[in-house]
Amino acid sequence: MHFIVVYNLFYEISFVDKQYISRYKYNMKNDVRKYLGLKVRAMREAANMTQEELAAICDVSWRTISNLERGTVVPDLFMIYRIAQNFDVKIDELLNHQIINQKSLSRLEKENIIIEKIKQTDDNLLDYIDEQLCLLLKHFNH
Repeated sequence: MHFIVVYNLFYEISFVDKQYISRYKYNMKNDVRKYLGLKVRAMREAANMTQEELAAICDVSWRTISNLERGTVVPDLFMIYRIAQNFDVKIDELLNHQIINQKSLSRLEKENIIIEKIKQTDDNLLDYIDEQLCLLLKHFNH
């Protein structure tokens, strides 16, 4: 129990604005919220899991998971714990937005937009996109 109290204090001090309004009122800094949402979405999709399945694990609605992934919800500590446990990652890794310092938030957002567009294509168009991407990478990747 001591760990939860200490970690909760760490969570409040490190990731929530100093205004001490309820952490459920969207007071987490935008970049941390967006990073956490993008990270959760990437892990969920890598595990071929739906938002509904993750919501059942976290004991929340799929809308909450959707809002979390879009960076509009600040999850509570127990939700973060359940997500970390489900994907077998440390809570620090899940929350620490400095881990992926090679990619900016705008880069991650662009990647997700491109992935969404690709998901909407049929097989023929997907094959064409793959061929074109291979060509581009061959000529422009240094």
